[in-house]
Amino acid sequence: MSTNTPFHLMLWGPARLEHQGHEVKLQRKGLAILYYLALEGPTRREVLADLLWGHSAASQNLRVELYRLSQALSPLGFTAFAPGEDPLRLPSLVLLDRTPGPGLPLEGLEEVSTEFGAWLEGQRSQLVANASGTWGRERLVHEIANQIRLPYVLILMGRPGSGRTNFAQSLAKALGLPFLEGLRGGGKAVHYLRQPYPEGALERILSDREGLWVVECSAYGEDPRLILELRSGYAPERMRFIHLPPLSWSEARAKPLAPMSFGEAAQVYLASGGNPGHLRELLAISPLEGEMTGTLPLPQRVRAMLQLEARMLSLEARLAIERLSIHPGPLSEGILQALGASPYLDELERRGWLVYDGHWRFNDESSRRVFYQSLQPGRRQQYHRQAALQFALEGQPIAEAYHRLLAGDTADWGSFLKHLEGWSRAALEAWLGMPGQTVRAAPRKLAVPGGELAMLEENRFGTGFQAEGRRLVWVRQPTQTSPSGAEWILPEEACLVHLHGQVHLENPLGIGISGEAAPLVIEIHNHRRIQVLLLSGVSPGWLDEHTLLLPLAERLDYWFCMPAEARMRLLSRAESAILDLEVSAYRATPGEGRSAVEAFVLSPAKVLK
Repeated sequence: MSTNTPFHLMLWGPARLEHQGHEVKLQRKGLAILYYLALEGPTRREVLADLLWGHSAASQNLRVELYRLSQALSPLGFTAFAPGEDPLRLPSLVLLDRTPGPGLPLEGLEEVSTEFGAWLEGQRSQLVANASGTWGRERLVHEIANQIRLPYVLILMGRPGSGRTNFAQSLAKALGLPFLEGLRGGGKAVHYLRQPYPEGALERILSDREGLWVVECSAYGEDPRLILELRSGYAPERMRFIHLPPLSWSEARAKPLAPMSFGEAAQVYLASGGNPGHLRELLAISPLEGEMTGTLPLPQRVRAMLQLEARMLSLEARLAIERLSIHPGPLSEGILQALGASPYLDELERRGWLVYDGHWRFNDESSRRVFYQSLQPGRRQQYHRQAALQFALEGQPIAEAYHRLLAGDTADWGSFLKHLEGWSRAALEAWLGMPGQTVRAAPRKLAVPGGELAMLEENRFGTGFQAEGRRLVWVRQPTQTSPSGAEWILPEEACLVHLHGQVHLENPLGIGISGEAAPLVIEIHNHRRIQVLLLSGVSPGWLDEHTLLLPLAERLDYWFCMPAEARMRLLSRAESAILDLEVSAYRATPGEGRSAVEAFVLSPAKVLK
């Protein structure tokens, strides 16, 4: 059997792996491993072991499950995982099939483990919210309404201002049932319970045979007693946990952010993380005309809601989370110790403020921003200086430069530049206003494209990326450390590719704190590999015969002449950005008198001529 025949993980409907149209019989935990790797990317063994088993024998159980996977797949032509491979990666022949279908994503994997179930609900909510067809939350409402068979309990988790009450009201409307708050009324109705839960709530829920009970629960803190009692005493097939996702970028742009310019809307969206309550408060105090500059104001209501949630932490843990808020992105062991947070990691993780997935990070970037903006200027400066010293000790010069800059200290940029090379050095030089060291690149005039050509999408990777036909949307936050994007096979003839749209970029220093946060990268893989990096402030130029640098403006519009039968990857590593683009391919036609486009020719043999 050919080892080139791909396997397909079906995203929508019953979870299954298919090979040549037939289902491959796998254990549920084996399937769970494949789906997790497909949606989250490379993952360390210990993370998967804890997620799926969470006890002392978890690592041994994972080894057994990986062996079973290899045994099931090896007769079909390949070995799934190499011995000792860590982190684990999705085998190259296994592709995630995102074709929309009936039902919910990954059906049948709800009971794999408690931790996996929580991860699954988060993924499911996000996937449904971002699915095409209807607006995100409307789609989620209808999917849930179609799944419910009364009596039923829905545990609705969310952050302050996430719109849980409005969501429950929309669900009641979709079901054609009255919406009742508290314990009043009976019969077929949607009963909504918010904290503090009324006395006697458990008895009413357990005795009800007709209603839907929607129980509000915070994403922060430990599960309240009522939730634990429902977990242990209510029929699991009649109960579901939903982590209410934020508004998607498309949903927010079409509704609350519609009157704003692209740049304003993107700035508000990134600051709020798509949280409806935070969005509403920002819109109430922000101008709707003219470009916003600097940091958006912190709505006092948003600050109060988050600080009220943080009151459930010990004073020491609360102060630790405030100190950590000065650093976007992954938190190294060194920075955790330098900022005095190490003793409180267990509490901060247990109560939902921090997560660990190979490294520590904030669970929610918009919450980190609120904590950061709440700091007094003197304390903020002190913490930035502590962080700069720690990163200097760790040999991370770009992170050190970032914190020195925000501490208001003078930075020796010449010394920092010595640690950089290639595109990252060119990007930082552009950010500093220094001249670049590239060979000038000029586009060539080529005939207007003929008919549109099909591009075969092969793969999508990373989080914070959505594709619908020609439209590509990246929403990048500092919590994302791996690239996201898609890969296509280009037509069998040389073609013109048109990439256009709008970009809002908030990358620190132009290259991010990591020094590797390229906002947008085009990779062409043919006989040779060519990279096009779109960076703020650079001039068009070839860095070497394989690397083209192009300026990235808010309005992006580029044409590229691509080689035949090439693979094209579009990806972003930005640490804070929204990219809303369209991509399409056309046949180049010669033709007298036709208008022309200016296109960059991506052919390495001609680069330096």
